[in-house]
Formats: sequence, structure tokens, C-alpha cells
Amino acid sequence: GKLTYSSASDKKMVETSAGPTMSRTGSEASTSLPTAEEKQERRSTSLIYLLFLIAYLAVQFGHGSNIGVAVSLPGSSKAMNLALGSWVMVGVSLGLPITPWLCRKFGVFRVCTICVVVDFVVILMMLIPGITLPQIYFVRFLVGFFEAPFLPYLQEWLARYGKHSWNVWNTVLHAMVPLGENLGYILAQELVAAGFCWQWAFGGQAAALVIAVALCYYIGGGKYLDLDDDSDQKHSPLVDPTPTNDKPTGTVSTPSLDSGSPNSDSPGEGDSEVEYPVTERWLVYWSTNASLAAQLGFLSGSKYVIRDYATRDLGYSLHFTIFAFSAIALIGPALGGSVAMSGNVVQPDQWSSHRRTLAFLACTSSVAAVVGVCLPYLPSVLFWPALFLTFIAAGGVYPAAQGIINIALTASRVIEASVYQVQCNNIFFAMPMPYVIGKTMDTLGYAYSFRAVTGLQVLAAAGFVIAVISSHFTEERSTWHRLVPSTPQASLDGSDGGQDLEMGMIPASS
Repeated sequence: GKLTYSSASDKKMVETSAGPTMSRTGSEASTSLPTAEEKQERRSTSLIYLLFLIAYLAVQFGHGSNIGVAVSLPGSSKAMNLALGSWVMVGVSLGLPITPWLCRKFGVFRVCTICVVVDFVVILMMLIPGITLPQIYFVRFLVGFFEAPFLPYLQEWLARYGKHSWNVWNTVLHAMVPLGENLGYILAQELVAAGFCWQWAFGGQAAALVIAVALCYYIGGGKYLDLDDDSDQKHSPLVDPTPTNDKPTGTVSTPSLDSGSPNSDSPGEGDSEVEYPVTERWLVYWSTNASLAAQLGFLSGSKYVIRDYATRDLGYSLHFTIFAFSAIALIGPALGGSVAMSGNVVQPDQWSSHRRTLAFLACTSSVAAVVGVCLPYLPSVLFWPALFLTFIAAGGVYPAAQGIINIALTASRVIEASVYQVQCNNIFFAMPMPYVIGKTMDTLGYAYSFRAVTGLQVLAAAGFVIAVISSHFTEERSTWHRLVPSTPQASLDGSDGGQDLEMGMIPASS
């Protein structure tokens, strides 16, 4: 959308108030090169980001190991075994509501520091010899509770230091979820199948986590990790000192006027900044949020049911099932996600193209839904190729939907958006789903449980269609808003408020 002005004087006033940065010519922008300080800070933040990836991978490895242990435990009740996955999410669901308050009162850096230390100690409790199932429930609850602030912190850190490469950095960060979960999922089951103790998996997780976090603190310190301390960051060339709400553009934090960026050493390279709407788009946010939760429910729920369904109903061996599914769950979403993160099809971090992103989400999730519902009725020889196709289509959903969710509530609500997202997924899917799947397997069988899991993909596709519709009716330039009479003040001014608010943009006169 293009920003419009109610008068020539308004346009001149905006251009004047924008200052010399906004009025730079194209030639001046193209000749600006990154300074030595910018290059040094870029190297430091890139290294810290890589360590964040390792630490986040270790966290997700623990979640995958938990699922691998749950499906491998002996016993007559699948529901009680799979409940291991539920208790982690119970802890996260209780920890997330107090995360924003704790971060405002004590600072997000201090809160995360304490939680990382406690989380490491709690993970070591999984190594207690002879630990019982109820004790594992309690330990996994504590793990989820103290890991609750991690993702909100990482999202705000990316919004600050990775805004010029947000699309790639955010996608790679969230790619650690399936990678870590699948590695833990394989290792825990293989340890049990080989006669070793599954607790070794959590010992490796603790070691990787403490090493990565210690290096983060050593390299970054308070300068790059403490998001509440502006004494150093306000002078950082990677942080925009101008309040985003004061920018006279149609979105909050629009693409940079420079041809280059701190990400690149030469002009013309690098990505544009994250682009936010001026006002919160709650309907688009929640419809996308709920749909993504259902999508993740399908991807995660498959891990709980595929072992028994493939070995008992389809006749495949245990080792083939573990490695075939893990390869599909790892490679499929990576291929689908690469389409979304490439920037050629959609730009999830640009609010000006959010309707195109939502259309992409509706299409790719619908393809996954159509193939997914056919899986139980295909010959066994076609099952794995069809499942692979389903995961490719479903994999394109995550990074694109994540971009809409992160920006839909404006730049001032990045942490809240992340908290609401995780909470929605945990309460409605991740927390009850393992126990419900186990109970369904105990009472109705494995085939029915698998069909129920594929139904979550259909629910996700329907939700994204609703998100597309909601984005149309909440858009100021839509037919619906044109049919609504303009406000009395707009009529007196003789201006069209719908045009001035095109694409969610604030009129210059306001």
C-alpha cells in the first residue's frame, strides 16, 4: 500500500519531521558502507546467534528424547506412558502467564539467566538412578516451567539484533525444533532397543546446553544479551535508535532506505527490516495462531502414534519405522520451509504482503490435508512417500505462519505475541494431546488414533482459510469498510478515511 496525505502541507510536514535520514537520496544511500564497528558487532551477534541455535537445539533434543522414552516404556497403558509429553507442556503453560510480568519487573535477561541455571539442574535430575514414572512426571513439569521464558526472549533478541535478516534467522531458529526433537526421538528409542539406559540421552542434552550457554555469556555478556540495558545498545549500529512508532510510514519499521545493511559488506545486499502493522490485528493473529497450533499438533502427534501404527497395522520393522519417520519428519519440513524462508514466494516478515502470505498458508496446508486424509487408505508401499509429501506441504506452514504471528500485534508486543502463541499451542494441543492419543490407542486402536491425528491437518487448513477471510474484512481498503459510512469528522474534513488507512497505515494528519 502507498501512504497518502490529506494535503500537500501534510506531506511537507512529514518530510520535514523525518529528518536527514529519511530524506537521503538514493546515491547517498548506495555509497554508505558498514563501518568497522558495524562489522565487528555483526560478527559478534552472528556468533551469539549460532550459540543460541545450539542451546535451543539442546532444549528441543530433550523434548524429543522425552517422546522417545514415552513410546518405548513398557506397560499396558499407553495413556500413562505418553503422559510424559503432557507434563512438560503443563509446566510451560503455567510458566508462560507469569513470564511477561516477571520480565517487566526484573528484566527478561535476569529472568532467563535464573531459569537457564535452574533448568540445567532439573535436567540433571533425570539422571537419578532408579527414577520412577511419577518422579519423571514431576521433573518434566519443572523442565517445562523453567523453559517457558526461553522462546519469548529469543524472539525479542531476534527482533533487535536480527531484524535485517529476520526471515532467515527466525526460520533457522525454529528449524531447531524438528531437528532437535527428531534427534532425541531417535536416540532415546535406539538406546532402549540396544539395551542401554535412556537416561544417557538427557546427560548429553545437559552437556550441550551448559557449554552453549556458557559461551553465550562469555562472548555476549550484558552488551548483547541484556535487552533491558540501553546504555550500550542505544549506540549500537545494529539497533535503530529512532522509536518505530514515530516513523512517518505506513508500517512500523519499514524496509531500510539504505541499499545495503549491516548484514552485508557491500551495498545492495542484505534483507529489509521487519515490517509491522501500525495497530494490532487481533483477528488475523488468533486465526493464524490457532491454525498453526493445529498444524503443530499434526506434526507432533504423528510421533506418538507412528511407531505402533506402522509396526502393528502396516507390518514394518521397528528400526525401519524409526529411521523412515525421523527422516521424513526432518527433511520434509526443511524442504517446505525453505520455500517460505527464501523470500521469493512470500515475505512473512513484511506486513505489506501479509495477505499473500496467508493465501500461501491456506494453499499449502490444504494440500497437506488432502494427502493426509488419504494416508490410512493407501497401500502400505505408498504410505511413506505420501507421508513425505504431506510433511513437505505442512513444513511450509511453520515459518510463514510464524512471521504473521510475530508481527501482527505490532513491534511493541513481540514478547506477548510469542507468549500467546506458545500458550495457545500448549493448552489446546501439546498438553492434552499425548494423553488423549494414548487413551485412544488403548480403547479404539492404533488405526483410529492415526486417522484422528491426520484430522488435525484438516483443522489447520480450515483455520488458515478463515485467516484469509478475516484479513480481507479487517483491511481498511476492503469492500466491507467501503460500505461502512465514514466518521462524521472524516465527512467534515472531506477526506476518505479508508484511503488514508490503506493497508493499516496511519494518515499523516494523525
